[in-house]
Amino acid sequence: MENIIGQLYSRDSKRPIPYNYRKKLIAKSRNCSYITERCIEVPNTYNKIFASVWVNNDHVVVGTKCNRLLEINVQNGTKREIPLMRSPYPREIPEPAAGIHAIALNPSKSFMATGGHNVNDLALYSLPDYQPYAVGEFHHNWLFGISWINDFMLCTGARDGNICLWTIFDVEGFSTYEESCGIHRKTPIEILKTEGIVRIRDTHYNPVCERLGTVGYGVGKYDAKVCLVDVRQPLQKRVMDLPQKEENIVISGHDTSPVFAVGSLSHLMLIDDRDPNTTDITSVKVLEPAQGIRSLSFQGDVITIGACKTSLMFYDVRNRKYVNDHNDNPVKRCLKQGYVAENWDWHTHRYSFFPQLTSEIISIMTHCYDDSGLRLFAAGGPLPLDLIGNYASIWE
Repeated sequence: MENIIGQLYSRDSKRPIPYNYRKKLIAKSRNCSYITERCIEVPNTYNKIFASVWVNNDHVVVGTKCNRLLEINVQNGTKREIPLMRSPYPREIPEPAAGIHAIALNPSKSFMATGGHNVNDLALYSLPDYQPYAVGEFHHNWLFGISWINDFMLCTGARDGNICLWTIFDVEGFSTYEESCGIHRKTPIEILKTEGIVRIRDTHYNPVCERLGTVGYGVGKYDAKVCLVDVRQPLQKRVMDLPQKEENIVISGHDTSPVFAVGSLSHLMLIDDRDPNTTDITSVKVLEPAQGIRSLSFQGDVITIGACKTSLMFYDVRNRKYVNDHNDNPVKRCLKQGYVAENWDWHTHRYSFFPQLTSEIISIMTHCYDDSGLRLFAAGGPLPLDLIGNYASIWE
């Protein structure tokens, strides 16, 4: 049977899959087995790296659970902190603060969107000098997902269950300039309700099908759902129940096909969005002993999976199997270093983790490829909620 991505490519382009395209993907698949870890030391005052993005060839910006933005030079290891943006009319900051869960650049890399000093706010910085540009105020709970639709419009999803559409333009009624602090205050140009989802955990825009994918939960603890919203016609939505119910907190999309991937506690789920009248969700069990998918990304037909215990895995959606090494075994990479603080909470957990390796405590909570696709930045921290620590590295 022809695989799912092959069907998409052939059907959508009306021509067979070209040989050079196959060769390129095979080369990417094989390269997965040769990557090695180069650790980057992060000060132990930073707790759990939740989000990351390459801003240029040498620098990555990360966001942490302790609600801080840090620029890291991956060549020489130097770092500088980016001040968080504050609203001129600050709202009450929720307790406990959830930290920065999302960072995204627009296609031209002229703006960076992330969380603000108030974890419910959207913050927009102009690049390359991180000049504060605008703060977006609407969400009433933690901001979890940010996705750019194009160079001037973006969507956010939050724990309040709302999807908000924003623009960087000064639209009357939706943007005001505050001379006292030199930034714009923005409100959403449109607010979308996701039917059945009351807590959004992540968002991802797929330009192929022009749909925004959101993953989250309904009223029940295990009421896991995914919602696909047509950004051209926001009232056109598809809401689907996910077969895997636990810890569905990350979604990503294919580069060139209308396919989404969702990560859960124990499975990777693939969602085919070609036909709006059908629901095709394929579940793939993660490799043992991996647990808790925390980050996903597509590079061609290869999905990079960040998790705990087995830090990095690679799944080939074209061949419907994990990428194998030269011995025909699935490629699995475990981190070798990382920082875990011996705070009082550590003693609560030490009997369940000690004397296990650091790789069995720390999870890859975020990862991103540079423009060449040859360097992978991966970061995270200890998975248990109360443990403090961090991890950052380049895999190449």
